[in-house]
Amino acid sequence: MMKTISRMMMTAVLLLVALTVYGQDKHSETYIRQRIATIYQGVGKSTYDADGNRVDYIQSPFNRDSAYCSQQYYALMKQALDICDKTDDVLFDYDHWVCGQDFSDDWSCKVAKVYNVTDSTALVDLVIHNFSDNETTIALRFERGDWYVDDFSPTDDGEDDKAYFRRIISEYDTKNREH
Repeated sequence: MMKTISRMMMTAVLLLVALTVYGQDKHSETYIRQRIATIYQGVGKSTYDADGNRVDYIQSPFNRDSAYCSQQYYALMKQALDICDKTDDVLFDYDHWVCGQDFSDDWSCKVAKVYNVTDSTALVDLVIHNFSDNETTIALRFERGDWYVDDFSPTDDGEDDKAYFRRIISEYDTKNREH
């Protein structure tokens, strides 16, 4: 009798844990806000690696782009970075994670709005405080079982980071075909 009750209690606990862990609606505004908070936690002068270990960003840069960006965004950025290395051009003159070149001691990020959520995409308006408040938007892509940044500053006119990367790649390819 005691074993039966014990097994039933264990089964109930396991079921509760499974529902808590696996029953999350990853497409809910609450979850997306939580995911953004996780991604941006400590981005200023330090960050956390994919295993949750704190990394001093200044001493040992952790590649936030590969950990927290969509595969397509990261592949395009990497291709554009490789081209800029060959041409001695600068891809970014600022850190797109913190909206600036430098980090203020009171750097912070807060989600203002989550919207246009579909099965695979969402938009998030952020207020990033870095010396002053900067309003920005990020596009998210749902892949590999979670949300990843798919673009920084996406716009309706297509003048976003991914368009910038594609332009660099296209211009480089065109220039090298001519020679």
